[in-house]
Parts: sequence; C-alpha cells; structure tokens
Amino acid sequence: MTIPIESSARHVHLTRQAVEKLFGAGAALTRQRALSQPGEFLSGQRVKLVTPGGQLENVAVLGPARKHVQVEISLTDAIALGIEAPIRLSGDLKGAADVTLIGPAGAYEAPGSAIIARAHVHMTTADARSFGVSDGGSLSVRVCSVRPVTFEGVIARVSESYALAMHIDFDEANACGLAPGDGGTLVLNAECLMLNECVSEDKLITEEKAKSMAHQGIVIVRKGTIITPSARDIFTQAKTKLEFR
Repeated sequence: MTIPIESSARHVHLTRQAVEKLFGAGAALTRQRALSQPGEFLSGQRVKLVTPGGQLENVAVLGPARKHVQVEISLTDAIALGIEAPIRLSGDLKGAADVTLIGPAGAYEAPGSAIIARAHVHMTTADARSFGVSDGGSLSVRVCSVRPVTFEGVIARVSESYALAMHIDFDEANACGLAPGDGGTLVLNAECLMLNECVSEDKLITEEKAKSMAHQGIVIVRKGTIITPSARDIFTQAKTKLEFR
C-alpha cells in the first residue's frame, strides 16, 4: 500500500481566545482551503512568531480553533528563532518552547507552545490492520522520491476520522527531495522480510499487540519482554513462533 506524503510548513493552531486577541473581538478563522484531514482547513489569517532571538513572518494559521495554542516549526525555524523546541507529536507540549504571536489586532504570549512535529501517519483502523500496527505504533517508511530516504520511528495515529497521509516538515521534505505526488512504502527489516519474521522492541506485548504481529511466521522479542497470557494464546492459535534474543 502506498502512503501519500505531505509536507507541512510552519503553522499555528489557536484557541478562540487567541484568535480574538490576534485578529480582533468577535473574529473567527476564515476558511481558505480544506486540508487532507477531514474538518481541518488552512485559514486566510497569518501571524508573526517572535522570540528574543528572532522572528518569522507570514506564518499560516490552521483551523478549526483548538483547546490549546500549538506552534509547529522545523528545526531550521527553531534555529532562526533562537529557541530549543522539542520533537513531539501534536498535542504533546511537554517541554515546548515559548514564543509570542503577533497579529493585526495585537500580541498573544504563548509560553510552552512551540514544538517540532514528529513524523507521523494518519490512518483509519482498516489501514492500521493492513500495516500491522496500532495507534501509537512505530513504522519505517521509505519515501519514493528523487532522493529516496527511509524515515524510522514514524508514529501511527489511528482514528476513523483520519484520512491516510504521512506528515513531515519542510526540513524532512527537502532532505528527500519530496515532490507533489510522491508517496512512501512500509519498510520491514530486510532480514525479517526474507524469513517472514517480525522484530518487536516492545517491553510488554498485550493481546492487541499480538494480534498485529500474529500473521508473521516468527516474532523475535528481546529477553525480559513481558508477554501476557492472552497474547501467548494469540501466537499459539496463529502458530507463530516466539524467539527471545
């Protein structure tokens, strides 16, 4: 299955309070065009990001409004702003950097809001079954571009409200020479692919995790890994061999 890949430019997600502070009392985000994920859109508004170390102009605002302000930038952007932003999944603002947002109607202080978004793949539960992963699982995806690159540790985000798409930032897109229409493919460990094996790095394998791996002939786990009784039953019924290394 080919995974569509989209590159995300720097952008912000705003609360209703932040929208009014930046664009005026009673202001709302205007829809410029729909994005690939259902319900999300690029607004017609723009803001400036400001820190003591630098600033970035004309930063896109995505809608709809959220419960928390979140600023998503690349590592290059973080260097330009003079901040240390952590690599996080959307919604995880632990250790996020401080920035100030400037709009036509005023400024909005956004402490703990700036992150570098970790590469991830949005997918439905049916897609997840096809890829053999569950929500929060890790994938390796090879980008089929003029400069093929394999991204490891790509996180699966599973929901019936999602549409299949992998999201990377501009730094990552430039590194692989991503062009419109380029996609990616799931990559398995080469040795395991030949032997119909699967390597698990999980320290705990539950029934749900076992179901995602039971189609493999051999599942290799690390010594000390805890496998629940129900997970062992799944492997036994599927005649999947467990090897501890």
